[in-house]
Order: sequence, then structure tokens, then C-alpha cells
Amino acid sequence: MPFSRVHLAFPVALALVLGCVLPLGLLLVFSVFTVDMDAFEMVPDLSGHSWGQILSNPVFAFLIGKAVVSGFVTATLAAIVGYPLALAMARLPLVWKGIANIVLLTPLYTGEIVRIYAWRIVLGSEGLVNAFLKGLGLIDAPLKFLLFSPFTTHLVLLYNNLPFMVLAIWISVELVDLRLIEAARDLGARPVEAFTKVILPLTTPGLAVGLFAVFALAAGDMLTPSLLGGTSGATPMAMIDNLFGTAFDWPLASALALALLVVLFGCAVLMAGLLLRLRGARAVFAGRRT
Repeated sequence: MPFSRVHLAFPVALALVLGCVLPLGLLLVFSVFTVDMDAFEMVPDLSGHSWGQILSNPVFAFLIGKAVVSGFVTATLAAIVGYPLALAMARLPLVWKGIANIVLLTPLYTGEIVRIYAWRIVLGSEGLVNAFLKGLGLIDAPLKFLLFSPFTTHLVLLYNNLPFMVLAIWISVELVDLRLIEAARDLGARPVEAFTKVILPLTTPGLAVGLFAVFALAAGDMLTPSLLGGTSGATPMAMIDNLFGTAFDWPLASALALALLVVLFGCAVLMAGLLLRLRGARAVFAGRRT
């Protein structure tokens, strides 16, 4: 049998099964176990107790809803900030595009813990921002909301995930045929109209990818809310970590992890799907099929 590209799919499929499908299957199995705290071990008695807790306890619904809102807010902010950056990058000469990409990816060159503590130094009561504002005489006391607040959490989530949004949109902008924009201008379209009727619809695939990625990453982040959110930093990921570790309640932790995954994936698919239903996105995919 001659070698074909199909054979290359087997290693990828194997990695996908071992790295994704199998762990999810184990979580599903663990979620219907119970815990014998006397023997300190899990008992495979096919109980739905953990799922009952997830569905009946409002705390779990609150934490999952909080993760969804956090992901949606961060993705929206990233789209608002990232779209102009992507358009500006697309207009740069080739050499400067490479430099801009290096600068854009700077937040990813260090670990998340390093970035979080760097922001704590910048935004703390004795940090650079408060010291600068005091030096200008604009404030008398440190601004408390700059640290350990939802503001700080979403600022750092935006900083950490913005590169994914910009890169996704930038690739879509690069694929837009400039002759379409020139034709729109020749037909009398103003710059705003050319953007809303040509550029924005044709770049919705990249925008959808960026929203999907940023939403999933921000909603699933545990360290940033825990270390920068203060009293508002409780997340379902932190509870899952605690249930797996300190509480040794693996069935409940597995059920919560799966419930969170289903909700986040459903919201991300819905959000991206709504964008991809726009006429411009459909035209992009139709053009590629032909």
C-alpha cells in the first residue's frame, strides 16, 4: 500500500486520543464514583451524587457563570483593542511586520507567574503607577482598585491573551484582497463604510478564531484571578484544584471540570458561530472552496 497523507494522520490521531479523549474519558468515569473517606479511596459504584451536587448547588452555577462572564469581557476587550492593532500591523512593510510580531509576542516570553508578579509590582500601593501619580500630585493616597480587584484581573487577562486576538485578526486582514477596498473607495465609500462593509465582514473568520481562543483561555485561567483578584478571585478552576488536592473529592472535581468544559465550549462555539454566519465570513469560505 503506497504511503499517503492519510498515514500522517495516525500519529496526530494517537496523540489526540492519548492527550485529550482518554483524560476526558477518565474524568467521566471518575465523576460517577464515590469516595470512601475511611479508606481514603474512590469506590466505583456508579453513583450520580457528584452530578446531583453540580446541578443543585448554586455555588457551582455561580462560579461557572463567573468564568463565562470573565471570558466574555476579556474577549470583547481584546477584540476592541486588538482589531486596530491588527489593521496597523497589516499596513507595515514586511520587515516591520516581523518586528511587530516579536514585540506583540513579548508577554509570552516569560511564565505566567512572572508576569503576574510584575503587574503586582507595577500596580501595588507602592508600585510604579501610584508613585507616578503621587509624583504628579494627582493623588494623595494610593489607588486601592489598581490591585486585588476585578479591574486588575481583567487588565492582566487582556495583557496575557491579546497576542492571540491580534494574530488571528492580522492573518485574516492579510488575506483580504486590497482591490476590494480600492473598488469600494472608487464607488464612493467613505473609509468608515469601506471598513464596515468590506474589511470587517471579510475578517470575521479571524475575529471568530480570536474570540474563541481568548474566551477559552481567559475563562479557564486560575492563577490570574487567584493572585490578582483579591476577595473576588474565586474561580471554578481553583475549586477543582482544591477538590482534587486538599479535599480528595475526585468525583465532584471531575464532574465540575466536565461541566465547566461543556459550558465554556458551548459558549465559545456559539459566539464564534454567530460571527461566522455573517455574509462576509460565508463569502470567504465559499471563495476558498472554489
